[in-house]
Amino acid sequence: MLSLSLLALGIGASAVSIPRQISPCTFAMTAVGEPNGTIVEDTIGENRIGGVYPQGIYYMDGHTLFDGLHHNCLIWPSNFQFQCTQGAGGSTNFTLADDGNLMHDASEKWFACPSTGPENDGSYNIFSDALKNTTGCQSVTLRTRGFSCAAMGRPSSAAPTATASSVLADQHPSTTSAAPTSSAAHSCPTDISGSIFQFPHLIVPTSSQAPNTSFGNSYKAYISPTNTTLFIFDLPSFAPYTGTCALLFLFPFGSDLDPSAGKYYFSGIEEELGEKGGLDFALLKSGIDNETTYGNMPPLATDYGKTEILPGNNYTIATFSCGGRQLAFSVSSVGGVELDYFQDSAPSPIGLYIVPCS
Repeated sequence: MLSLSLLALGIGASAVSIPRQISPCTFAMTAVGEPNGTIVEDTIGENRIGGVYPQGIYYMDGHTLFDGLHHNCLIWPSNFQFQCTQGAGGSTNFTLADDGNLMHDASEKWFACPSTGPENDGSYNIFSDALKNTTGCQSVTLRTRGFSCAAMGRPSSAAPTATASSVLADQHPSTTSAAPTSSAAHSCPTDISGSIFQFPHLIVPTSSQAPNTSFGNSYKAYISPTNTTLFIFDLPSFAPYTGTCALLFLFPFGSDLDPSAGKYYFSGIEEELGEKGGLDFALLKSGIDNETTYGNMPPLATDYGKTEILPGNNYTIATFSCGGRQLAFSVSSVGGVELDYFQDSAPSPIGLYIVPCS
């Protein structure tokens, strides 16, 4: 049984401290519920659901939300309406939940109320859950999507290069891809929906706070500033594993997970958007077993670099020769990101997998 106290030891104290900068990651939003639809912004900064106005574009700096015009967004104190206004006084504590929902003051709940006035276009104004008179209003959540992050990917040209792609409007996972490690072109799956894939045969969490302690095989990965998790795959020597393979990391929205996977813990959206954190994936020089510890894990053979992960995305980490061999990988935290999850290949799979390319 894993010692969670050892795995969690010192996470808060050892987090990397990096000065916050305005995030290069912008995103759009969609209302989920009834009504649902794209979040737009009118000419006076009111955020609405549907209607004739352009889609709103937003970004976060710490716990402060801004629109594409760099206007401060907040819950208006007098009427609890969600607006973005130049020079607005006051502030609202905005965060992003594990499933990508926008939260205000630790709440994911919003109210959508029919807009009124001469410009009524069938849209809905958005209010916080502090709204007193909710007659005619409906409860909704605001799902972030369409992330565009200039800083995402790996800066080193020596490693496979990842580029950020958006979370699609229909809320199905999107994909980021890595350049092949060889010059030949290959077509590689970006998920495991084709049912031909390799599940890790061993998952071994380790802790820098207990470098000589073996935690054994686990179905759960623990990745944090003090926890690195190791994965091993035994690739077949027969077709279709005779050519090129791809290493995938699948990261669905928490709300889309199969019940068999439980819930994951992800602290990294703010670390990634504000502190350029992520997960570092690396190929190890040799194999591991269930006795491997942080102190005796094999050295790195190839560091694939940092990947900034966001819920609702699939990531192609690297491509390489399959060749019927055993491969071991490490996944570690960059910039204070933490992710604890149960590896599960049920519908809306989560975790690390290898797929054959064609």
